[in-house]
Amino acid sequence: MLAELTIRDFAIIDQLHLTLGSGFNVLTGETGAGKSIIIDAIGLLLGDRASPDLVRAGQEKALIEGIFALPAALAASLEPLLHDNGLESDGGELSMAREIRRGGRSISRINGSTVNTALLAEIGGALVDIH
Repeated sequence: MLAELTIRDFAIIDQLHLTLGSGFNVLTGETGAGKSIIIDAIGLLLGDRASPDLVRAGQEKALIEGIFALPAALAASLEPLLHDNGLESDGGELSMAREIRRGGRSISRINGSTVNTALLAEIGGALVDIH
């Protein structure tokens, strides 16, 4: 479950920090309030393709970070994948981050370690369902 989300300099978002409750969470708001941009940021965090056009005007990079609280069964199922890729795990939490640079380069991290986007997408696919 996504427990915390931080977005900096992404599209029209200067800085945003969300703390989400357990269970079902809903984003609501008027047209143009930025709901789709938040969903796009979560998608990037989970391995979607990045574009330098998503970096906020006047900034050099955008940053999206998420903290995931893992139920015991999910933590156990992800443990072999994390271990095989040399990633530390505390079992109960997983940290993911994505940095997009204006020059087109993107950096992905899991638990502070740099990873490729394919691994970010593989792990991210097990963490979130967006409807």
